[in-house]
Amino acid sequence: MPAGHHLRRPLSGVLVLLLLSTAARTQTTYTAIQDVSSFGWLDQYSLNTPDFNFIGHDACVPTSSVNTMTYLQNIAPGYFGTNLTGSSYADWIGVDATLISPDYLNTTRTSGTLNNHLHFGLNKYVVQNKGFTEVQFSGMIPSPWENQANPAPAPRPGTIDDNLPTWQFLYDSLTSGSGTVLVMRYIDSNVGHAVSLGGFDWTDSNGNGRVDFDENAQIYFVDPLDPTRGTDPDPIGGAQFTSGRIWEAEVPDPTNSAVVYNTLELAYEQYVGTNLWGGASGGSTSYGLAGAYLTAAVAMTVPEPSTYALLAISTAGLVGFVLRRRRP
Repeated sequence: MPAGHHLRRPLSGVLVLLLLSTAARTQTTYTAIQDVSSFGWLDQYSLNTPDFNFIGHDACVPTSSVNTMTYLQNIAPGYFGTNLTGSSYADWIGVDATLISPDYLNTTRTSGTLNNHLHFGLNKYVVQNKGFTEVQFSGMIPSPWENQANPAPAPRPGTIDDNLPTWQFLYDSLTSGSGTVLVMRYIDSNVGHAVSLGGFDWTDSNGNGRVDFDENAQIYFVDPLDPTRGTDPDPIGGAQFTSGRIWEAEVPDPTNSAVVYNTLELAYEQYVGTNLWGGASGGSTSYGLAGAYLTAAVAMTVPEPSTYALLAISTAGLVGFVLRRRRP
């Protein structure tokens, strides 16, 4: 038997082990799912009344903002108390009614809520109106920022990136405990929708850093069209997640075929339970699979508990100092 023959089998085994080891190193799992019980379950059609000019059909952004801020309030009660969205369903409707106004999100029946108003409206409500100055905002909203028919209330802030949302932004927002409002555009129309991001689960099986279709990544969110399995007219039972498949796709610009966007595409069943408030068709409804591209995202990050504990101590100390100075 040739001398070299004794070396072939051991060497081939080592080669297989090396290949398996390399494959194991390149496979990475990204899983971050928030507590669904912390979210609000406000239905956007709660505003579908004469008092609000039947704006429910177009109120997905402000309604998702309420459900997202309720999540923040519930995970950081020591900082917010109940001062963001209140403590009842009626309070949520009141906050929703505030957010649709021109002073905040400027939601209308003709254009819904434009992306360039999303950060502005939330920042004005949380920071300027409610005084929670420690909340940090970040986001991904692509151009055009300016809109002649409905101009942005302020210049694009440095924390809002001029790009489409990425899986990394979604994952980082979830792992930091942020409350995130996602905006999407349906593939078969120019109509948009907004939801509250709740989770992301993906295994990068080939290690290429890209969410491929066959990797079956999942996204979870509270959809204001189907936010709970409660019962009308008292929607009890808490929020529910809608889940869908998400992957990266290359989409040509409809006005310039030479420009191709890398975007996140998702497919999900729009109504899983019952459409409580009538909506487009009312009752138990299934629209089958909806397909959409993610077009914008704004995340709100609360301070660490130690940070707002120190803020509370500092404030108490300042109050004591003032009282001592006023004492005769």
